[in-house]
Amino acid sequence: MFDESLVHLFPFNGEFFAVDVNSGSLLNLDEITYFYLKSLQETDSKEKAFNITKEKFGEVAFEIQEEVDELIRDGILFSKPPKYFESNLILKSMCLNVAHSCNFGCLYCFAKKGNYGGSDALMSFDVAKAAIDFLAKNSSGRVTLEVDFFGGEPLLNFEVVKKTIEYAKETYKNKKWRFTITTNGSILTDEIEKFLYDNDVSIVLSLDGDKHVNDKYRVLRSGLGTFDLVFPKIKKVTEHRAESGGYYVRGTYTHNTLEISKTVMDLHNFGFKYISLEPVVTKEEDIGIKKEDLQILKKEYEHLAIEYVNSQKESTWNFFHFNLDLEAGPCIQKRIHGCGAGVEYIAVSPDGSIYPCHQFDGIKETKLGDVFSGITNKELQEKFRKANFLFNKKECATCWARFYCSGGCLANNYTMNGDIFKPYEIGCDIQKMRIEAALYVAYKLRELDIEVPTTQLSEKRDSVR
Repeated sequence: MFDESLVHLFPFNGEFFAVDVNSGSLLNLDEITYFYLKSLQETDSKEKAFNITKEKFGEVAFEIQEEVDELIRDGILFSKPPKYFESNLILKSMCLNVAHSCNFGCLYCFAKKGNYGGSDALMSFDVAKAAIDFLAKNSSGRVTLEVDFFGGEPLLNFEVVKKTIEYAKETYKNKKWRFTITTNGSILTDEIEKFLYDNDVSIVLSLDGDKHVNDKYRVLRSGLGTFDLVFPKIKKVTEHRAESGGYYVRGTYTHNTLEISKTVMDLHNFGFKYISLEPVVTKEEDIGIKKEDLQILKKEYEHLAIEYVNSQKESTWNFFHFNLDLEAGPCIQKRIHGCGAGVEYIAVSPDGSIYPCHQFDGIKETKLGDVFSGITNKELQEKFRKANFLFNKKECATCWARFYCSGGCLANNYTMNGDIFKPYEIGCDIQKMRIEAALYVAYKLRELDIEVPTTQLSEKRDSVR
């Protein structure tokens, strides 16, 4: 009867929770009910679970069993699966890698310090213009289109960024454009920030924590740390956007910087209101997250969740991975499809080549085509279309977290397993502990009637650079 793909049980900070996977119902349980459900899970027998509970807690077991049976009858626990279907995904967003070049030499950079394993290059306006045309003409029926300027360091090519935004708005006035730029912040000026702000360009600012943590890996080409260079600029941008939002300060943690609760709270105490922190994904032994790190991370996420909830009582702020709406989250059709890499979302390199996402840029066997000739590798695109549907990935189809992570990151799967259909196991483990923490946070904030602020920036794509 009991199947963890239907109901997931977990303790958190001395409390006990059950989440019904299909309906999204989240229950805060007393110890006896939790014990009964755990016994049901372990024995897969209603009679045995009842007897074990009765032996430990006495006659109250009758009442517990009756209450659980009622929850099942009402469809709150072990609910029926929702109706869903594999959608025909249509292009809506594009990452423009306007700079295969960077002034930093970050030691964990998936983009190989900015040039993606090739020669330094900047995208010409002709390529950028063709990319905007491609997006507009291949997004049938969509009104809102998203463009993320990326690199390397995209501000090394700011004039092209500027002209591209102006071109898109002027040429395709029937479209609602949402622009984002991901930058290390080192060459931000008042003039650049004013243009970005005036044109509603959201901004992802890379910072790994305080000076000690940040300068371990976010370094200049010379090896010198970058905190003192970028912090004043990042601080100025976020203060400028204090009321409007439209930013995330985004960090990366590694095997050697696992104190994520301290890192996130440090960023919060610096005055940043919108924060994200991602694990590095790499096969490099001295940097990558290891299985033995997972127990540390579990405690860190638990500690962070508790601190996060407590801090909201003073002033509200947003940690991206705790954004979870218990009442009105994404519809089932959105939950069963991933980020759309290769179909809804593509990346364009400086020469106009199209890749499934920015993390595939430069991997020749994943090239889909180019912005001048269009998608020429239809077979590969179809493979990505299939991989975006979570039920086409064997491990995902029965995972309790499937409707929260939507099948995970295809680029991470490829990097670590060489197969977009095979989930990256450590990444999945981190996702699950993060989701449990987010569920706890959502329950506690609802209990306290606290609503955290949101920002226009979806920050849905991992950008470890």
